[in-house]
Amino acid sequence: MKIAFCTPFKPLTHPRISGDVTIAEDLATFFKTQGHDVWIVPQVSTRYIWKTPRNWGQAYATAQLVKEILQSNEKPDVWFTYHSYYKAPDILGSLAAKEDIPYTIFAPSHAPKRKKSWNTKPGYYLNKKALQQATHIFANKHRDLKGLQQIIPSNRLTFIPPGIQTTKFTRDETLREENRTAWNATNSIVVLTVAMLREGTKSEGVEHVINACHDLISQGHDIQLVIAGNGIMRAYLEKKAQQLLPNRYTFLGTVPSEQLPQIYSSCDIFAFPGIDEGLGMVYLEAQSCGLPVVAWDHDGAPQVVKNGKTGIITPSYDHNAFTQAIARLVESKELRRTMGTAATTHAVTNHNIQHNYEEVDAKLRVITRTTS
Repeated sequence: MKIAFCTPFKPLTHPRISGDVTIAEDLATFFKTQGHDVWIVPQVSTRYIWKTPRNWGQAYATAQLVKEILQSNEKPDVWFTYHSYYKAPDILGSLAAKEDIPYTIFAPSHAPKRKKSWNTKPGYYLNKKALQQATHIFANKHRDLKGLQQIIPSNRLTFIPPGIQTTKFTRDETLREENRTAWNATNSIVVLTVAMLREGTKSEGVEHVINACHDLISQGHDIQLVIAGNGIMRAYLEKKAQQLLPNRYTFLGTVPSEQLPQIYSSCDIFAFPGIDEGLGMVYLEAQSCGLPVVAWDHDGAPQVVKNGKTGIITPSYDHNAFTQAIARLVESKELRRTMGTAATTHAVTNHNIQHNYEEVDAKLRVITRTTS
């Protein structure tokens, strides 16, 4: 099966590491491993395209190129768009629909409130048009289902739980002793955070972890905080850590994905609030590597962390609750072990990318047979 793979928001080659790019890459790789021919559609960013006339020429030229291919002998069997929403609506998939090529969208959202503002109304209607033209839609967030169900019939909508390559994120204690020695944490409890240190909710979340660790150290707990990730806010956060956690923190910078399992496995607890975190793939990675998680009940984390079993979910912006949840795990090796073991089982059983995406593959095969 030849699959036209479209990414309106970010190209697969986007230089900045993010959950969006990772999910798109995993999907494209999965399709290839299933024996499909994946054609990466020429990417044109549609982010607020109605407000950026300079991008219209590129969009038109790309649309003409795509149209020619869709009408040729090289046309795909199915069109697959990853992520379409009001900020970056899919404007190319409709070309496939016009050529009677099955048009599918993975991880879209529909937010009616966006039609109330002139700033977002054009994107809202462009996205709604794409969703309604789609042959089938795959949602991977519980919070998106309600909005999508308002305009998409149930027989054209499938929920796919988020997944990671659990075979890559397995517990690996090869460098545990070496890493902990380097972090001055031989006998300490190591709290880990993995995040892009950019402005906004990511750095805000890291700051909450720093504050919580400060409080716990003040209470007498022997803690070391390890932060993996890089970005414009690193200098600010390092200064904050130096003030509140002198000699009790380590910034690792950007860690290649293939090295992350050893980092996870060298730590004891994963803590990150997850403010406005759509899915929170890091929670799945940490759990797959056997770490219990502490996070807020804010968007993505509750979808992938089983509260009380694989981690602890606390009320958003409740500093004391977040701090005390970390403290519970710091104080109990048995609780860390029990939750960590359950976390691995949970990730492998419910969020294995191979298993979850097989349902997508099966649906695409049915759709292409039905329409051929």
